[in-house]
Amino acid sequence: MEPETALNACFVGFDGGVQQVTGEDTAVILSVIFASICAVGIIGNILVFVVLIHNVMVKKSASGMAVMLANLSGTDFLILAVCSSTRAVTYHNRTWTLGHFACRTAEWFQHGCLAAKSMTLVVISRERYHIECDAHLKLKRVLISAGCIWLLGFALPVLQIVFSKLQVKGNFSLCVTELPNHSCDFMRVYSKIYALVVYVLPVIFSAACHVRAIFRVTRGHGARSECRTESRLALLSVTAANALLLLPEWTVFLWLRHRPHDTRQPTVALLVLAQVCTYLTSASSPAILLSMMPLRENLARLLCRGASWDGERERREMDVGALDDNMIHTDALGRPLPDVKHFWTSRRNTAVVDNTNPFPWEELEHCHARF
Repeated sequence: MEPETALNACFVGFDGGVQQVTGEDTAVILSVIFASICAVGIIGNILVFVVLIHNVMVKKSASGMAVMLANLSGTDFLILAVCSSTRAVTYHNRTWTLGHFACRTAEWFQHGCLAAKSMTLVVISRERYHIECDAHLKLKRVLISAGCIWLLGFALPVLQIVFSKLQVKGNFSLCVTELPNHSCDFMRVYSKIYALVVYVLPVIFSAACHVRAIFRVTRGHGARSECRTESRLALLSVTAANALLLLPEWTVFLWLRHRPHDTRQPTVALLVLAQVCTYLTSASSPAILLSMMPLRENLARLLCRGASWDGERERREMDVGALDDNMIHTDALGRPLPDVKHFWTSRRNTAVVDNTNPFPWEELEHCHARF
């Protein structure tokens, strides 16, 4: 189902997922897909956070690269926890039930997180390229960069809040973006610049930095050079996955805003595919990051430490039990007492004779013998 275009609007599109999807089975399948991607991605990003925190605790200091990787995982975590769960609820209910404020901020929040992720990848690629010249990145500069990334990321798509609105029609509601005719020309220019700044330029710059860094490191030799090459390949894979999986989303974004009025809108299948690929990006990033040599080694060390701790606890319990079995009991003077364990075990269920009955012969059986 497509939203109805108003007379004074040049573009109307769904926000927060396609509402009023035809077919109950389709709605259930889509909600399960989005919920599964959300769960897997959140678990992966939590593992990245745990490994980074453990690395900071071991080194007693936070490096600039660790802060930026945590910032990258934070954007993925927010995209999955907020945006993907919102789409899952929308596809399940087949109407907008999250209120007016959520409708106003749904697309703005997702685009802000995507912009912050793209700029974070730019900073990571740049710092990773210059890390050989300055191995100890200044933490203060990195924190300032992270703050500027979030501010700029949520400032660029602020017009999404202006044109998002909630349409109530009968017993159901639609959350849509509606562009009036007097704003169409401006929004077409804005959408081109926005896609160029948030998607195209970051991808080109990040890829160029990673490729140059890989060729720069391969001239070296040794285990340290191999570790750096593997880390750069992993970061390049994150950048490539982000670029390829976000390509359908940005294609639909530009198609909807620049298509002629006589052409058809993108099909619902293409809209859903674009959203699924967007969330697969955030779910695949932690898997690629955990394949990096430092993070992989830290994760393996954490798992081995957990397994060794469980084994040590079991051995400690067995040692305590053996110590209790072999313990020699003594009296107040320190003399050993006899072991009466087996004696009482054999008499555990023995009935106790009652010696307080003054007439014990009454309980005896009567004798029927004749005298």
